[in-house]
Amino acid sequence: MTRPEARWKLRHTLIAALLAASGPAYSATTWDPARPAEVRIGSLVLDDTQYTNVVVTVGDLHSFSATGPQRTYDSFNPANGQVTFATLSIGSQTFYDVVISIAELVSVGGASALSALTPNDPLFASQWHLRNTGQRGADGAAAKIGEDLNIGKAWQLATGMGIRIAVVDDGLDIHHEDLNVVTGKSWDYRTNMYGDPSSSSSSHGTSCGGLAAAIGNNLKGVTGVAFNARLVGYNLLEAPTDSYGADAITKDLASNHIYTNSYGAADGTGMMAPSEEVWRDAITTGITLGRSGKGAIYTWAAGNGAPNDRSDYDGQANHHGVLAIGALNDRGQRASYSEPGSNVLVSAFGGEFCDSQTTTTTDVSGADGYNDGDTPADIAGRPDYTRCMNGTSAATPQAAGVVALLLEANSALTWRDVRAILARTARKTDPTHSGWSTNGAGHPINHEFGFGAIDALAATRAAKTWALLPAQKTVSRSAQLSRPLTIADNAAAITSTLALQGSGIRQLEFVELAITSDHSNVGDLEIALISPAGTASTLSVVRDCHDDQGSAVGCGAALSSGFTFGTVRPMDEAADGTWTLSVRDGKSGATGLISAWSIKAYGH
Repeated sequence: MTRPEARWKLRHTLIAALLAASGPAYSATTWDPARPAEVRIGSLVLDDTQYTNVVVTVGDLHSFSATGPQRTYDSFNPANGQVTFATLSIGSQTFYDVVISIAELVSVGGASALSALTPNDPLFASQWHLRNTGQRGADGAAAKIGEDLNIGKAWQLATGMGIRIAVVDDGLDIHHEDLNVVTGKSWDYRTNMYGDPSSSSSSHGTSCGGLAAAIGNNLKGVTGVAFNARLVGYNLLEAPTDSYGADAITKDLASNHIYTNSYGAADGTGMMAPSEEVWRDAITTGITLGRSGKGAIYTWAAGNGAPNDRSDYDGQANHHGVLAIGALNDRGQRASYSEPGSNVLVSAFGGEFCDSQTTTTTDVSGADGYNDGDTPADIAGRPDYTRCMNGTSAATPQAAGVVALLLEANSALTWRDVRAILARTARKTDPTHSGWSTNGAGHPINHEFGFGAIDALAATRAAKTWALLPAQKTVSRSAQLSRPLTIADNAAAITSTLALQGSGIRQLEFVELAITSDHSNVGDLEIALISPAGTASTLSVVRDCHDDQGSAVGCGAALSSGFTFGTVRPMDEAADGTWTLSVRDGKSGATGLISAWSIKAYGH
């Protein structure tokens, strides 16, 4: 922010200046010397209506910034009668986020229903996850019209301008023609210094980057969800140590808004995979100090190990500080590989497999990468792009892109506000699925989808007028066990309760269950936590386990040192009341005891 005298000068120059809007779809905002007290605003969007050529008289100047741009469009706040100009040019100087009050509305040139923005990128038509028109996959099967992020109109509100997304992955093609990468700020863990994190094998990270934020409206390739956001790449997966894993999610914390993470525990094993303390400490640092105390946002892949795995078993994806993202196919159903879980917040789109329908995005430049000429179903003649990116790996950067829209729409949002907005505005996808139920706060929930499919328009609209959540409260309570609880072999469930009173938490945001048991095969166990309102969170199911090569192995005594599960399903319920743990052994051959269990409730 500039000095007070500069603000005074700007106030007195305002009505004699040329006002330039940065929105790509609209005419500029202008000033007519013949009417010096008036400004003609090219376009303003209110609710579902676009108003054009809005003439107002200028009142007071409230604030401005010398750095930017931080937003795509001019906007109007009806609650206080203030207009925010995205960009204001006065002579050779440019100012951003200029907030003025309107003294009087003079006239409105026109009004029309808000329409979806259609980017001019040549491969946009195949990006069904952005606009599903029933595109056919490689197998000829048509997608279900409308099963997409519902983002076209959201782009008339925000495009990710001013937001920086860190892609933590196997690399990022920082020279790609369709990616806006911040120069000199990507990190190469092969040398552990700033540099080029890309390689001929970094297709995964490059594809993730394109899904999140490929440049839009440049007539080149694809469109990213947040097509005006900027990217950096950290190739953690080229040197995946615990210390580097913690470093990657806090690197340049003062500059990054979002960290998108499409990796995690080995898929399909059924094994418990607890997180490391150094990683948990890093997440705490990020959500506490990131974005000037509002918290960095971590989108995290729920996992691709279904049907044998659940996201609940992954100590990173089930952590309270991350947003676990599931994947849907082109019909709005859970993708066959996407892991269900009580920790899954919402779902985006990954498709199934390349021989049917997956997502279209950027690939590493040149002949290497996914689109190397050996996959007939891929895009012919466009080796820098691919239509074969799938998985929760594809869904997660889409979620990061939507988060970028929310942060542009309302920079005051905390990471907790973002989580709440995504949950409360999600669409009930695959509505006849038998797993849908309603939690005690009235929210539809499903272990397969979380709160549902991300709705970018509903979320962005909500962000613009969102009332920030109160300060977070946490409370922990341990069950008082007079003696360990016996888990009978292949028998009915054993239950245990604890009472939580006086927590002060009227609306839950997340709940952790910590449990310790010496049972010799966790794969025998079905574990559930039931909230005082009756919402059941399934955390473990009876299963077989496999090693990385697919050979059958025992699941082991994975709870012997304690394991922490997480659930979002009781969101917005009250915390106080009786919490119930249910544990059932569903196979013969192993028994054990529960020596301790506790919950930690997060909310406000």
